[in-house]
Amino acid sequence: MHPQLADHLNPGCIDLADKLMNCHADHRWAKFLGKCNAVSEALNKCLGAEFEVRRKQQLIEARARKALFKEQMDRLKDDDAQQRAFEQQQASGQQRGGA
Repeated sequence: MHPQLADHLNPGCIDLADKLMNCHADHRWAKFLGKCNAVSEALNKCLGAEFEVRRKQQLIEARARKALFKEQMDRLKDDDAQQRAFEQQQASGQQRGGA
């Protein structure tokens, strides 16, 4: 059994989904004996292929987001290190001047 197919998520499989629904409607009892299995298997292959395409695209996007996040974190660490160095320099200058 297939989940509800969204046209915008599965544009390449719409025709196969329609064929399967029509087969089920036309062969109410024969569908239980395997009349629509060929169409169902073709739809499974199509959905699997589209899933792989989406998975690969999401992997590329996730790696780009991860690289951006790492770059931002490195920049924050550098800023923190510079801030700490500045504060230490200010503190040591105040100790010398105050003593």
